[in-house]
Amino acid sequence: MNKLDVLAAMVSDLKPDILGITQSWATYSMLDCELQLARYQMLRCDRPSEHRGGGVLLYVRSSLQPTEFHTKSQYGEHVWCQIGDLLVGVFYRSTNDAVVGGDNELKLHQVL
Repeated sequence: MNKLDVLAAMVSDLKPDILGITQSWATYSMLDCELQLARYQMLRCDRPSEHRGGGVLLYVRSSLQPTEFHTKSQYGEHVWCQIGDLLVGVFYRSTNDAVVGGDNELKLHQVL
């Protein structure tokens, strides 16, 4: 949240089609409108609030008409969208077993 203005300025300057953010530190108490960037569709996956850090955001230019894509994986912090025939995703791989559990690598491979 403390760097959202810098992110918005950088996006305005560079105009990327797709932007993936890891370590968003967003929580369920934050509204989508607080994280939204103009002309982009945002998809998010927050880390459960009992653990600090983590979380991912995926911004896709609205003109690309992305649709959210859900996997059947139990992997914790990931989000995907479909743009035509293309799947685009972003995920955060924590090494903290207390947060993600001991089978995190297996779950990650299942997502991929």
